[in-house]
Amino acid sequence: MFNLNFLQISRPIDLIYSETIFTIAGFQINNSTIFIFLILLLCALFCFYVVTRFTLLPGKIQGAVELVYELIENLVLQITGSKKQTKFILPFVGSIFLFVLFSNLMGILPGLTNITYNGKALLRIPTADFSTTFSLAVASMAVIQIMSIKDFGMLGYVGRFIKIHEVYFGFKDGFKNGMISVVNLFVGFLDIIGEIAKVLSISLRLFGNMYAGIVLATVIGGIVAYVLPVFLVGMGLLVAVVQAIVFTSLITIYYMLALKPAPQEDS
Repeated sequence: MFNLNFLQISRPIDLIYSETIFTIAGFQINNSTIFIFLILLLCALFCFYVVTRFTLLPGKIQGAVELVYELIENLVLQITGSKKQTKFILPFVGSIFLFVLFSNLMGILPGLTNITYNGKALLRIPTADFSTTFSLAVASMAVIQIMSIKDFGMLGYVGRFIKIHEVYFGFKDGFKNGMISVVNLFVGFLDIIGEIAKVLSISLRLFGNMYAGIVLATVIGGIVAYVLPVFLVGMGLLVAVVQAIVFTSLITIYYMLALKPAPQEDS
């Protein structure tokens, strides 16, 4: 970690990359990976505890879980405009939303990321590690492309980007239409680059905001650590929720853009 000193108060700034804590059978286990498994374990235990106690008359915990579910469902429904599409994609984007949200929220728990092992931070916020956000983005875009292939068919999917069919019929209709179709052909290749850029865009957006939040909190904490600790926690909560909403919304939007326009039947 780098040291930053304000008003004679020394504060460590997290490295931009995660650190390897130990290896298992040649595989490196980083501090962000440990945090991911911790989050998954806590989520699994919480879900098991709640689901096994579901009743027709919900208590406070069940009521809170149902409220969160409804909020996520309404968010996705506002983007898709279709109950059918919302029901289909909700388990996927809902899981992403909860993972990102829990990662962000647990990262601001006091002292949790200060636990060290052999001089290294044992836990690192997963969403402040680019390998995590990039993996989320790649997996999400892969699922979206698979759904697009299922919706258009393989030939129709390829035709969205490589529009040779349109070039043939364009020149058949005339030189002007043919040249327009050639332009559309090159635009299709740009669309391929755009699909790849989406992965970098959403992964860098989430990583950049979360890592910048850590650095900002460290810098501000070096100045007002004993004056406005609640303010820092409040900012962390706001950023955690907003970034989870933004990441999930973008994934849902990209999903809808990858499908055929749906008739307005069940909005």
